[in-house]
Amino acid sequence: MMNINFDAIKVEYSEAIDGEIVQVTFDEDETEDPFKRTKRYICISQNYEFPGKPTIEWHDGKGYDGGSEVLRCNLTNDVFELTTMNRLHFRIRHNCPNDALVEIQKFLQREFGKA
Repeated sequence: MMNINFDAIKVEYSEAIDGEIVQVTFDEDETEDPFKRTKRYICISQNYEFPGKPTIEWHDGKGYDGGSEVLRCNLTNDVFELTTMNRLHFRIRHNCPNDALVEIQKFLQREFGKA
């Protein structure tokens, strides 16, 4: 199993089109140029207009990847852990504001069960 561990400087929960699109992001450095990224992040997004599972993309510090399904995830007040079906494990330490934490927990529960 490959592990990706980092401290998220920015944690964001966002909605668009009256909640039709939801996106959760844990980012090691929110100021990086997306075309020259060297820092890690993970983004989970769901478009409720179309049936299907949420999509996941990430940068592991070397390159972009994504597409694997979530095997399990857990969110606490200071750590987010996610394991993908292709045996990739994220452990992200964070200091997420409480209002965003509540929204992220509801989203993860709705999409993946226990969060």
